[in-house]
Amino acid sequence: MDESTLRNLLGSALADEPPIGPVAGSALRAGVRLRRRRRALLVTIPVLAAAVVTVVAVAVAGARPGGRPAPAKPAAAQQFNPLIPYAVFGWLPAGRKLLEGGTTRGATYQVAGPPSLSRRPWYLLAYPAGGCQLTKARGLTCKAYYPFGPLALTGRAPDIRGHRAFWATAYAAPWPWRALAWQYAPGSWAVLELGKTTPPGRHGRQVAVKAAGHARFGGHAAPPVAFPIQLTGLPASWRLISGVRAWMPEWNGVTYRPDGHVLYASHWSVSTGATSTGPHARPFLTFTVGLAGQPGSCPGRCAGPSRS
Repeated sequence: MDESTLRNLLGSALADEPPIGPVAGSALRAGVRLRRRRRALLVTIPVLAAAVVTVVAVAVAGARPGGRPAPAKPAAAQQFNPLIPYAVFGWLPAGRKLLEGGTTRGATYQVAGPPSLSRRPWYLLAYPAGGCQLTKARGLTCKAYYPFGPLALTGRAPDIRGHRAFWATAYAAPWPWRALAWQYAPGSWAVLELGKTTPPGRHGRQVAVKAAGHARFGGHAAPPVAFPIQLTGLPASWRLISGVRAWMPEWNGVTYRPDGHVLYASHWSVSTGATSTGPHARPFLTFTVGLAGQPGSCPGRCAGPSRS
């Protein structure tokens, strides 16, 4: 095939027209095959475009109206690590600040209070998956120790981040305390104890719902707890156990306090076994650490004789 014949063949293929001029039979068959491939490609392009549109439609379906993606639901742990805060305040009203917090394997909490003692502080508590159960008598029972007693659900509250919520009352002696309880993840409950003996008014409820909606949950909600001291020379059998408190004897974890952006361990214990106060109790060492210049570095009454 000479150069002129080949140029005519290629030109006809691009123009989708029959070859011009006499050509050999093999060249004619090659041109027909090329033209068929071009037509097949043109038919395939809309199919590929439809597939792309389908993928985009699926991706858009997972977004909220207005282009905002749906918030990721936090994965609830089956058990907490006492060294990691799993529930933290994300927003607090004016006049309140974080005072302390703590974590056990079955519960985690933070306390936020006003500068003065005229008002009781707020308690934010959270439990791992399966840690609380709804009862037939409209109550909420949690396996871990809850310092304010069982919760009686008194009415529905606005949903918190798409999860159902309830106004509740903790009937603990000597007075009942008002609270807001909600599911922060499927099967996992959180409680905001409001420090009130009377039901909050409209403004108080709005503030409580806002604080609950800004609370963060999960292993990355806050930095891990930092220990201001390091223990050396202990036997290998000794391990972290409970930070014994007179007002919360069932507490079995680490208590921490904020220092700027750092959460430092302020109360914990080490022993060869679980905490016990019976006649066969194993020895344990309890550590309480406070910031320099702060009064009351040893809050509460000690469970036994103390040493400076």
